[in-house]
Amino acid sequence: MSLDTVISYLQNYGHWIILLVLFCGITGIPAPEESFLFLVGVLVAKGHLEFGTSFLYAFMGTVAGMFASYWLGRKLGLPFIERYGKFIKITPDRWKAVEKRFREHAITTLLFGFYLPGLRQLAPYIAGISTYSFLRYVLLSFLGSGMWTAAFISIGYFFGDQVKLSYLPWIAAAALLLFVLTVFRKKFTNKA
Repeated sequence: MSLDTVISYLQNYGHWIILLVLFCGITGIPAPEESFLFLVGVLVAKGHLEFGTSFLYAFMGTVAGMFASYWLGRKLGLPFIERYGKFIKITPDRWKAVEKRFREHAITTLLFGFYLPGLRQLAPYIAGISTYSFLRYVLLSFLGSGMWTAAFISIGYFFGDQVKLSYLPWIAAAALLLFVLTVFRKKFTNKA
């Protein structure tokens, strides 16, 4: 999808696109959340979007995704893991270890897990399945969502004047490549 297409969608459908992209990304439907938030910040800096409204829709999409994922985890619960976990290599023992680790680090995971792709998508499901306190979950989700969306939109905003819009796909590709290389490096150094 080209940059012009994204701008055209934003102009035609408004800020609902921001909400939809972030909702999809948080629930696990593939979406480029960080690079999209960065792009939103760049578009704010270039005068195509307004900061407050863009942040509000990004925040609402993120929070809606967090609540939907938590609710699915809570409703499907442990029986779903016991029945289908074997297909993704989640044994009962492995689930107990994941749940224990989540409970030990729940606050940090829910506040700062947004910055780690994968963890951002899994944490709400794990919280729901393990019946983590909903009130505490809501508070941590609001705080984490606000910090994460504000951070990436602000980065795009402050560096937006220094970046030509035509360079954004190359920047996103470089960031993806760096992430993939980091994952492979960790995987191979852990085997050694």
